[in-house]
Amino acid sequence: MKKIICLLTALSLAAASLTACTENEPAAGNDKKSGITGRDLLDTSSEVVSDSEPEPSNSQADASSSSSVPEPSSSVDETSSAAEPQKTYEGATPAMWEVTDDKGHTMTLCGSMHALAENDYPLPEPLLERFDAADMLEVECNINSEESAQLSMSILSDVYYKDGDTVKDHISQEAWDALDAYFEDAGLDIDLYEKMKPWALDSIVEELYTRDTDVKSELGLDTYLIDKADEAGKQVTEAESVEFQLDLLLGFSDEIYDFLFRCYDGYTIEQAHEELYALHDAWRTGNIDEVEDQTYVVEGLSEEDKAIFEEYNRLMLYDRNKGMEESIKEHLEKGDNVFFLVGAAHYAGDKGIISLLENDGYKVERIKY
Repeated sequence: MKKIICLLTALSLAAASLTACTENEPAAGNDKKSGITGRDLLDTSSEVVSDSEPEPSNSQADASSSSSVPEPSSSVDETSSAAEPQKTYEGATPAMWEVTDDKGHTMTLCGSMHALAENDYPLPEPLLERFDAADMLEVECNINSEESAQLSMSILSDVYYKDGDTVKDHISQEAWDALDAYFEDAGLDIDLYEKMKPWALDSIVEELYTRDTDVKSELGLDTYLIDKADEAGKQVTEAESVEFQLDLLLGFSDEIYDFLFRCYDGYTIEQAHEELYALHDAWRTGNIDEVEDQTYVVEGLSEEDKAIFEEYNRLMLYDRNKGMEESIKEHLEKGDNVFFLVGAAHYAGDKGIISLLENDGYKVERIKY
């Protein structure tokens, strides 16, 4: 079974925070060969960001007044909300939709990927026009907020077991052996991480997907547009929050983490990178069907593992999709002019945001580039 790639912003924050751990306890990056952090990934020599599209940055820009805002010029697919757009724009064309309620209020929905490459920029003009025309940006969580910085540091107290336990006391030998082989393939000594709780170890595991690639969390679409919103003085709101996402990660049962770790049996770093780039290509081309295929993988599972996997998907995706849909509906009811940006996987499938909105009677149309 392939590992599920879920690039949560909070997961990157968690991994980044681990680098601040004391030298008495092994932290991410204190391995034999190379450091791993959520913000310190190998860069690329490609320089494709134009003068009008500054390179994405993690720093929070000073708020400034914006110039006149153009009206969106992107066309909307009138035939089917599920239809793939006919691409005419050279470059990344992530999936976007326009949702309309019975009062004629509209919002733009956009699928994000929380880690991108430099050559994904500059963003397509149709996306930027709709972003510029909005008064408000809503994301899963605002990683530029002071609360995010405080929370990402506060979780350090919950990284390690304090009672003499190790992660091996909370997962199966099969799970540990799978991770051991996977870490060895990455050139890491997993014994350095055995005191970590499962959620913290998983944050290290997830960072291996992007290590030694040109896909970086600091170049994620959320980070970039939050910075642009700050520069333009736009309001940035949250569909969830960093606290919500961290609570989710810390709240998963040992059984869920054991299942996720066992999925690495026979898995290699090369396969992880292949999956990452497949997911990246799906995002880049707006291929939501492929995003769904990359997200929901159930081949070869026992009935017990299917139940665990379904619970994982319920917590990680299905329940959150419902909460995100409620936020969209509230904005539409108030007539808010919002550019709504959450991970592309949240829109996919019959339990995704698009299906939920359509089932509740909202008109959802795919935006063409």
